Amino acid sequence: MSAYKRTMKSLGALFISMIFVFAGYALIVSSVGVILKEAGVSSFGIGLVNSCFFLGALLSTISAHKIITKIGHIRAFGVFGSCFAICIILHSISDAIWFWTILRLVLGYCYYAFLMLIESWINDKAKNANRSRVLSLYEITFYLALGSGTLLLALNLNKYEIFIISACLIMFSSLPLNLIRIKEPILQKQSQISLPKVFDLVPLAFVTSFIAGMLLNGFFSMSSLYILLQGFEAAQVSIFMFAMMLGSFSAQLGVGFISDKIGRKFAIILCASIALSVATLLFCFKLDFVIQCLLSFFLGIGIGPLYALALARANDMLEDKSKLVELNRSVLFCYSLGSLLCPTLLGALMQYFSYQGFTLFYLCALGFLILFAINKPNIRKNHD
Repeated sequence: MSAYKRTMKSLGALFISMIFVFAGYALIVSSVGVILKEAGVSSFGIGLVNSCFFLGALLSTISAHKIITKIGHIRAFGVFGSCFAICIILHSISDAIWFWTILRLVLGYCYYAFLMLIESWINDKAKNANRSRVLSLYEITFYLALGSGTLLLALNLNKYEIFIISACLIMFSSLPLNLIRIKEPILQKQSQISLPKVFDLVPLAFVTSFIAGMLLNGFFSMSSLYILLQGFEAAQVSIFMFAMMLGSFSAQLGVGFISDKIGRKFAIILCASIALSVATLLFCFKLDFVIQCLLSFFLGIGIGPLYALALARANDMLEDKSKLVELNRSVLFCYSLGSLLCPTLLGALMQYFSYQGFTLFYLCALGFLILFAINKPNIRKNHD
């Protein structure tokens, strides 16, 4: 048996579990904008509620690893999964915005703890010789599960059905890890995050990860409102979001190869330019829904790889490998910070400019990223 097959066999239960996690997460996240809009909540209010999810995410990147190292990966997976499912179900007992805000904060904490746990587990088990293939399969699993969860919205479920199905998916995720006997990794003690040091070392990675957090999670949390404000129905929200995820999934297959050939800087500029072109068309023209879905696919191609390119750029610039963990956690922290700020900003823009506020934000963010990247050096680690 090859090393790759042995690695995948050891990670099989984890991959099955993450399918349930990502599908359940996608359903609850993509549905919140629809539910709150139907309840008459303002665009700014929807953005504020969604921002609290990423406030929880930010807190998770700082502290969740302490829980994982203390009780182990499998038990931590069960703890975070239970808290996630409980919070989903609690949405059904009250429609109070302040209550949903608290629940979103806990959901964000648990979800990003899941990401930290899963990614550390994969990196622990994968070998240098097969790490890229394993991580590629992880990305493919992520986008397929996310897209599948989002498509459930097309079934026109009521909010209680959404809560029940999403909670069940999250609870199912713990079963493979507890039914299959596997060896969990040991997560080493994490070093302290130092954002000023990271920015001095890798400014392009810092800015790209921050903007990627805004663009990607702004899309996941507010694109449903963008579609509804145009007069389309909730079922069409899922199709529009799925098209973007399909584009992000497709981009994973080629952007990594391109960035190895031309360098991370030019790959970032290329992806941002594709997304900027899409945002320009969406902003300037009122288009048929089918055309918008096609453009959403290309938007996914543009913004989907940005975070991975930021990580690659950061690791290219790092000389002291003892700082690897601190560096990667810092980039994730920047991504979470962008994710935190974006829904509120989008909510405010969409409050005043309606659905065009959504694309206006993308125009400004992508334009800034391109201008910032142009003035930075290109690093081709394998060639220079």
